[in-house]
Amino acid sequence: MTQKNIVLFVTDQWRWDTINQPGNPAKLPHLQQFRKEATGFPNAFTSVPLCTPARGSLFTGKWPHQNGTMDNVQGTSFYPHGKLHPDERTYMERLMDAGYDVTFIGKWHLGGGTLVDRGIEDTQLSDGGTTNLMGMSDDIEFADPKLTPFYGTVTSGIPMDEKRANVGIDRLESYAKSDKPFCLIVSLHGPHFPHNVPEEWVRLYDDLPDDYMPDNFIPQFTETGKPLAQGAHYWPCQDTRGLTQEDWRRTAQHYWGFCSYIDDMFGKFRNKMKELGLDDNTVTAFTADHGEMLGAHGWFDKGPFFYDEVMRIPMIVRGASNDVGKERENFVSFRDIFPTLIEQAGVPGVLSEDETGRSFWSSDNDHIFYGYDAYQGRQFKFRGVRNGRYKYAWSPHDMAELYDLQEDPQERRNRADDPALDTVREALHEQLFAWMRSENDALAYGVSQLPVGSYIDGRSRTEQHDHGHNTAFVGLAGQKAR
Repeated sequence: MTQKNIVLFVTDQWRWDTINQPGNPAKLPHLQQFRKEATGFPNAFTSVPLCTPARGSLFTGKWPHQNGTMDNVQGTSFYPHGKLHPDERTYMERLMDAGYDVTFIGKWHLGGGTLVDRGIEDTQLSDGGTTNLMGMSDDIEFADPKLTPFYGTVTSGIPMDEKRANVGIDRLESYAKSDKPFCLIVSLHGPHFPHNVPEEWVRLYDDLPDDYMPDNFIPQFTETGKPLAQGAHYWPCQDTRGLTQEDWRRTAQHYWGFCSYIDDMFGKFRNKMKELGLDDNTVTAFTADHGEMLGAHGWFDKGPFFYDEVMRIPMIVRGASNDVGKERENFVSFRDIFPTLIEQAGVPGVLSEDETGRSFWSSDNDHIFYGYDAYQGRQFKFRGVRNGRYKYAWSPHDMAELYDLQEDPQERRNRADDPALDTVREALHEQLFAWMRSENDALAYGVSQLPVGSYIDGRSRTEQHDHGHNTAFVGLAGQKAR
């Protein structure tokens, strides 16, 4: 076999700082060991901080405005119901055409059952197959106190993500007996909320200080100089005004417990790869679709903004290039993972001409671009560019943002209207629009937009979408099961 196998272990809502920032509370021994065996990319960023659009860009290599997946899809409470368009071929389909076996385990979030529709039949515990997107194990039991939908301590049963990781390990066993190259994707729901974590992993963080809060916490909706889009919550759990100090501490404790729990799963997965002799003939990557606010700026989850807490992502790749134990400082994008893995695996005829230069090892970018279009049917048009010092965000229907990350790493002071940074802002604006034009982005040409936060079906931004039977996501009042 000349070309290498491909393994992608992708998580949901995993913060960059857990792996890359010294002193972070997260205990991740297996991922830290993987860093020593692979190449780290500390300047990795999502293409958009929202599940479906990010995943659409991952699996097609296109921006959301190019493949049409600009909002979350699927599930009874998501608006609108939809899927990745069938004409948009994924990298998995292209790899199958190149002779690869493909397995997709876990979260797909691009249309229920549509992986099978694309000819990818090995879809265990995946909403791309027959598993419900928001489904969880039937045998799970929780301890009190519990704060829904933020966290719950699991006292018995095996959570769905552990079952998915175990299926991935079993699949490695069968692939080790095959002569065909394979692409195995293990896609977990965690550490996306609800942080339902076995008790032993929660207790790992019992020593978290009683007064724990993120350094840039501020009561929600009290910051000034921020876009209108940041002035309201758009999913009930995003309204954090009812959370107490202890609620925040316990939420963080469960979030990091979730990360450590997954780290343990990943360690077992890696050990199985080595035991089966698959490590040296496989290109392996660990990443996440976006981050998590976890109290930064008063927010939980994510939203229509480009703060580093949701934009920066973990990115570790063990490839063919001899950069073991090293870090590369070039800026890389979530949407370029598959061009990187395919190039490193040496698979001919899969990448188009314009994709061949997008490998993490081929670029020396010192900046990154990203966008945002919609959330739960609401319109939030933002485009952004970030380099080592500055971050600039532009919107056709909202306030611009400019942050000097050297002087203000917590992104508290919006300096878009500061005359002292006029030259910086103008240069970043020009750079951003040149990129938008190169990507055929309609926003670069003055297309009329609905008011920020408005629904595409005509409802006002002041209306709240009915989330139907998802009572777990109703406001904070009465949520605590003490």
